[in-house]
Amino acid sequence: MRDRDTPLPLVRLWRKMVPDCYEQIDRCRAAKDDGEMHWPDYCILPINAAYTYLRYSLGWTDAEAAADCAELTACWLWRQAKVIYRFDPALAETLAGQVEDVRDTDTLPTDLLMHLPYPCIYTKAPGLLESTDGFWAWIDYDINRNAPELRIQWVLDGYERSVPQVLHLLPGRSLRDCYLDTLRVTQEHMQTPVDVTDPISNMRSILSAIQLLLYLVSEGADMEDEDTGLRVVRHPPKDSKPVDKASTIAVKHVGVRIGAALRRTAATAPHCGGNTGTGGTVRPHMRRGHWHHYWTGSKADRRLVLKWTAPTMVHPEQGSDDNIVVYPVK
Repeated sequence: MRDRDTPLPLVRLWRKMVPDCYEQIDRCRAAKDDGEMHWPDYCILPINAAYTYLRYSLGWTDAEAAADCAELTACWLWRQAKVIYRFDPALAETLAGQVEDVRDTDTLPTDLLMHLPYPCIYTKAPGLLESTDGFWAWIDYDINRNAPELRIQWVLDGYERSVPQVLHLLPGRSLRDCYLDTLRVTQEHMQTPVDVTDPISNMRSILSAIQLLLYLVSEGADMEDEDTGLRVVRHPPKDSKPVDKASTIAVKHVGVRIGAALRRTAATAPHCGGNTGTGGTVRPHMRRGHWHHYWTGSKADRRLVLKWTAPTMVHPEQGSDDNIVVYPVK
């Protein structure tokens, strides 16, 4: 992958603005390792550490530090392992389309999002949100709520800036509970009316990102490594120093096979007609992709499994043989 097709330009921009910024953030993380500072282990570095550094060490205003601390944290976190998940456009579009009907997502346990593949990942999905290339995602610790939150940092085309979003995570609860709690707190802080009964209209962009993240943690996800000769280390050694070069980035292609099948399906779908025919005859039609989950293992070693069911053709026998699509299963 070429350097200009990665978030590295934004990572280097911070080095230009503040030459020793990453070394200073390293010290903040070292303070936890040394027992001088404390926060939960699910969070590698809370954005509050970057805020404190920008506000009090560099003298930025409160507004400036609050606006940019999440971006600095994302850059620091991601450069530790530098992993990019590159989504097939058809798969990304299909997953994002499920936001229109989030009933199956609403019931999913929050804990699914607490186990991302790496402490900070970059999901490359151009066009998922207008004028963006993709987004960083990681689990943060909110010191005000004393609770975890999912951080999404949308990176704009050109990699010159990014835009933050947040979802409160409520362990042991459903994702719908998280949506509603985030909306409620947002309403309190902004003092503007928010329709908490309709999370889609208020949180469409972050809900789209969540659909892609859920796919990454699902069982049997269609993924393959780009052959770069790199061995990605989830938690690099403490004494290793990140190198900000494209040659050190590990790329994982997501949905190569299923994306091709979805494109074939899209070519068939216009000929399928509506969901039902006259006289009770059901015409061929596409059923939207959806999630289902279950527990597996013994009581002492239970594990939550998430699976995605791709869009499927319903009653293909009512149409021509050309309507049948075979989905490859990894």
